[in-house]
Amino acid sequence: MHFERILPVSSGDPLRYTLDSADPLFEPEEAESPRAPPRRRWKSKATIAAALGLTLACGGSAHTAIHEADSILVQLAPGAAPPARIGDADSGPPIVALSAVAPHDAAPLLRIPLRPGDDAVAAAEEAARGAGVAFAEPVYRVRPSRAPSDPRYKDLWGLAKIDAPAAWARTTGDRAVTVAVVDDGVALDHPDLKDNAWVNEQEVEGNGLDDDQDGYVDDVNGWDFVDQRPSPAPAASGEGRWHGTHAAGIIGAAGDNHVGVVGVNWKVSLMALRALGPQGGRSDDVARAIDFAAEHGARVINASWGGGGQSRAIAQAIARAGEKGALVVAAAGNGGAADPEFPAGLAAENLLSVSATTPDDLLAPFSNRGALVAAPGVGILSTTAPGQYERYDGTSMAGAHVAGVAALLWAAHPDASLAQVREAILSSAVPVAGVVHGRIDAQGALAALDQAGGGPGALGLSRNALQFAAATGRYPRAQTVAVHAEGGGRHAFTLESGAPWIVLRQSRATTPARIAVRIDPAGLAPGAHAGTVSFKDASGATLLLTVSLRIGDAPAIAVTGDGCRMAADGKLHARAGSGCMLVASEGESATVQWWLPGGEEVRGARLFGQFVRRGEYQLLYSRDEGAVDPLPVVIE
Repeated sequence: MHFERILPVSSGDPLRYTLDSADPLFEPEEAESPRAPPRRRWKSKATIAAALGLTLACGGSAHTAIHEADSILVQLAPGAAPPARIGDADSGPPIVALSAVAPHDAAPLLRIPLRPGDDAVAAAEEAARGAGVAFAEPVYRVRPSRAPSDPRYKDLWGLAKIDAPAAWARTTGDRAVTVAVVDDGVALDHPDLKDNAWVNEQEVEGNGLDDDQDGYVDDVNGWDFVDQRPSPAPAASGEGRWHGTHAAGIIGAAGDNHVGVVGVNWKVSLMALRALGPQGGRSDDVARAIDFAAEHGARVINASWGGGGQSRAIAQAIARAGEKGALVVAAAGNGGAADPEFPAGLAAENLLSVSATTPDDLLAPFSNRGALVAAPGVGILSTTAPGQYERYDGTSMAGAHVAGVAALLWAAHPDASLAQVREAILSSAVPVAGVVHGRIDAQGALAALDQAGGGPGALGLSRNALQFAAATGRYPRAQTVAVHAEGGGRHAFTLESGAPWIVLRQSRATTPARIAVRIDPAGLAPGAHAGTVSFKDASGATLLLTVSLRIGDAPAIAVTGDGCRMAADGKLHARAGSGCMLVASEGESATVQWWLPGGEEVRGARLFGQFVRRGEYQLLYSRDEGAVDPLPVVIE
């Protein structure tokens, strides 16, 4: 796990760090969370110990991976139904909805709740052997690891060491470049950060609606995945809650504003994603935050945390981010180990692992070795509580320097690819013992990227086809497709409907963008209809989105799962304990609202649930504008 040393501003020597003074936020767990007396034993102690041994963080860390006790993660094979529920079928809610963690266009990754006393490692091991399960794992916990007019610029030795002032002669950053700070929140009301806060231009602040149809309501500046709220601010109390704010200031505290400090970028868009709470972060929340960042156009994702027990959920989210052109910068860890810990130790083509250096270009004693690059990480002054600044030590601070340099490179070369930016940082590094390439150099990386050339990346769509089904006299809900450019970046494009019944709100946009596609079936005959939406970039290259529409009274919902069936009486029959997947007839691209017995609401084309308590119930769903339909459910 990562342990940041925090120094008050008044401590005197800006480079001093102490091994016996750690922020409470970064203290290691001495024991796992207390559990209720176990009801049953999943496996033998020997089997559990062997499985747990596989979850140790990479890089020789001596800390055992910490996992949550309330749930596990299960990834299904395509088309598979969720696992059955084990336990009492006559208590609890009739239908238990299973949260889908991965985005809609990825294989379903479900959060499966556990009962008090169940062992998460053993439960995941058993679930992994189930039919239709690609893999299962515990929910692991990660921990934080950490010449302008600005009056405290002279205190920022790290910026001078990486030669940022020389790079500023070329560019001081660009608000068009977005850096996601996946951490414990960011105080965007800090005077040195507020002007660089990312703004979701497709969302209307405070209207209570999901304007861009991304599944998050009022996500104007980011999202809080810990408390499920629009505000990504740090926790309301606690001394050690400024880790993400500190990292954000290193990346992009506003420059030349006569306030406090300056970041590697004077101008940048800081996307605040709170995925870590006072006790660390859940691997499923972290994975969702990484997916959010990539889907919303972040070119850099700062991951100043570690642990996670080799979470496949996080690893897959990092890989998906790479497919959308996002660079992930991961702190190597502060345990003094020979190798970086997870996720910094991943061999991913879109990841840079970072160790921490002193002003003498030596690795800090606390820093893990073996990272790809290093950066200043001792006595780093940056933003904390609104209007305040402190010095922190850690590979988190080093990682934020690297994330800032990557953003600076994209500001100068917006068309550069992910691979080009990563290679420019690696090839220009100044040799330092203990890391693969060396300590980063902003001006050297900029010069290297100047030689790389390159041009705008090709447009890409999150899916190539949309399916709509319209019941007679009804209007199906709009569906969205995400558009990005290969390697990331902002590239203008035009779009055009190929059929009069395909309705678009706009004819021009800039990547990344979410495009809403609506259907107007008025005047169309029953049966099948097909059309396209064309997307064209500045070079004239064109992508086609296929849009199909079926008008009629065909069944609206299909069901999959052992013990689940739609009967001739129009009711869904499910054996008690069964895991069922309900899918709208439009397919996985549809937007559907589901109301379970008891009032719980779920959104998405697919409803994954465990049908538990015997009896007859009613499930409501809405797949058309302004219409709600009942689905009788019989749990036998």
